[in-house]
Amino acid sequence: FSPSEATVPPYTTRSLRPTCALPANAMRGTSAPMMLAVAAALALGVRACTIVAVGRDASSTGHPIVCHTDDSGPDTSDIRLVRVPRKQWPKGSTRKLYNWVYGYPRVVAPELSPGYAPVNGQKVSEAIGEIPQVPETYAYWDMDYGVVNEWGVAIGESTCSAKTVGFPATADRPWGYCRAGIEDLSKIALERCKTARCAVDTMGSIAVKMGFYSADSGSPDNPDYEDSAEALAVADGEELWVFNVLTGKNNASAIWAAQRIPPGHIAAVGNSFTIRKMNLSDPENFRYSPGVTDLAEEMGWWSPKDDEPGVFDFMRAYGWAPEPGPGKSAEQVRLDSEVVSFYSSRRMWRIFSLLSPDEGAKLDPNRGNLPKTKNPYPGSVPAPRGSVTPRKLMDLLRDHYEGTPYDLTVGMAAGPFGNPNRGPVTPRGINGVWERAISMHRTSWSQIVEASPDGRGVFWLGYDSPHGTAYLPFFAAAGAPAPESFHSHEGYMSKFSPKCAWWAFNLINQYTDIN
Repeated sequence: FSPSEATVPPYTTRSLRPTCALPANAMRGTSAPMMLAVAAALALGVRACTIVAVGRDASSTGHPIVCHTDDSGPDTSDIRLVRVPRKQWPKGSTRKLYNWVYGYPRVVAPELSPGYAPVNGQKVSEAIGEIPQVPETYAYWDMDYGVVNEWGVAIGESTCSAKTVGFPATADRPWGYCRAGIEDLSKIALERCKTARCAVDTMGSIAVKMGFYSADSGSPDNPDYEDSAEALAVADGEELWVFNVLTGKNNASAIWAAQRIPPGHIAAVGNSFTIRKMNLSDPENFRYSPGVTDLAEEMGWWSPKDDEPGVFDFMRAYGWAPEPGPGKSAEQVRLDSEVVSFYSSRRMWRIFSLLSPDEGAKLDPNRGNLPKTKNPYPGSVPAPRGSVTPRKLMDLLRDHYEGTPYDLTVGMAAGPFGNPNRGPVTPRGINGVWERAISMHRTSWSQIVEASPDGRGVFWLGYDSPHGTAYLPFFAAAGAPAPESFHSHEGYMSKFSPKCAWWAFNLINQYTDIN
C-alpha cells in the first residue's frame, strides 16, 4: 500500500471549500463580491463535527465523558442506532473493511450485525479489504462511527484538515490505494478493546498497514485537503486520549499520533488537529506511528531544529492551511486562512470558556487556530474537580455563543424571535460569513457518552439539532437492540415515516424554526 509513484499530486494545495458557515469578524472592510465568493463555497461543504471530552477528575461521574455532534452537510445521514452483538468467530475468519457511505443504508453487512442485514432487495456491500479476525468481538452501539462498547470504551469524531489525501480502493477508483476509513477504525477498536490505550494502538496499526482514507478527500482532480484527516476522542473508565490520523506518503499507509489528556482536563476538537508538542520519549502520554516525523522532514514541513530535542509539533507539521497558488491572490489566501482559522478556534474557545471559565478567560477568542498560529490554544485545559456534569454538556451542545459578541440569537439576522439558525450563504452586501456555533440547524444527532466501567456506561442520544432535542439514555452493556423506531428501515432522512424516531425530533425543530 505504498506505491513508488503517486497517481495524484500528493502535497499540493487547492482553493478553499470549507464544510459550513464560518466566522469572519476580522474580515470587515473586504469587498462584498469577494466575501460572497467565500460564502458561496461554503454551501458546497460536507461534514464537520465537534468533540468535547472530559477527564475523569473534571467529570462529576468520576469517569471520562466524550461528546460528539454529527453535523451533516448537503448529504443525508443514516440515522439508525444499530446494536452490534458480541460474537465468536471461527479460526481463520477475516474482518471485512468497507467504504461506508453517508446515506441510508451506510453499509449492508450481515456478518457485523442483524441490523446491517439486507432488506427489501438490498445488495450486500462489497468489501474493499480485510484483516484477520480475532476469536471474539465485543458488543457496541454503532452509528456513522462506533459510539461505545460493552466495556465502556467511548469514541467521538471530528473531521480535520491535513497536508495529504488518500482515497478508498473501491472498484470505481483505480487511483485509490487505501482500505481503512475512520468508520471501520472506530468500530474495530470497539470490537476488540477494553481500554482507550488499546483502541488508539489498534486503530493506528491497522491504518498504517491497510492505508487510511477520509470519506471527504474529494477526487484526484480536486483533492479536499480541508477534510482529508480525522480526530477522535477515545475514553475508558480511567483514561482519555485524543487520536489524530492522516494518509501517509504517496497517498497510502498512514501517519498517526495520540495524546493522553490529563485526568483533570477538558479537551475540545473543532475540525483541526490539536496534538502539538509531542514528547517522543514519553509513551505513557504520547503514542505515534513508526517514523512519525519522516514525511514532514522529507517535504520540508518540519525540521528537528524547529523544536526542542525529542519534541515534535504534530499539528504544525501536518495540519493544513490555505497557501498561495495559481489564480489565488494574496488577499484571497488571507480570507481563506481566516475562515479556516476561526471555524475551528471559536468553538474551542467557547468550550473552554463554558466548562472552565477561569482558563477560558485567559484565551483570546480572536487568536485563530492554524498550524503556524503563534501561541496557539492548548488542546486541553484544566477544569474544577467534579464540575462537569452530563447535563452541563447537554447545555453546551445547545450553544450559539449566547451572551458573547458572536451571539447568533441577536441582531437583524436573528429576526424578532432570536432565531440562531442561518443559511449557508450570507445575504448580498454582508462583509463576512456566519459564526460556526456548536449547535447547528444541520446536526443529524449528538451524543454524550459516560465511559463508566463494569457495564455501567451510559450513552445519551439526541436526534436532530441539539438546541431542540431531548437526550435519551442507552446503556453501554445493553443486551438487546434499541426500540424499532431507532433503527427502522421504513423511514430515514430522505423518506418520512412516523415509525422512524428521528422524524419526531426533526419536526419539533422544523416547527420551532418556522414559528
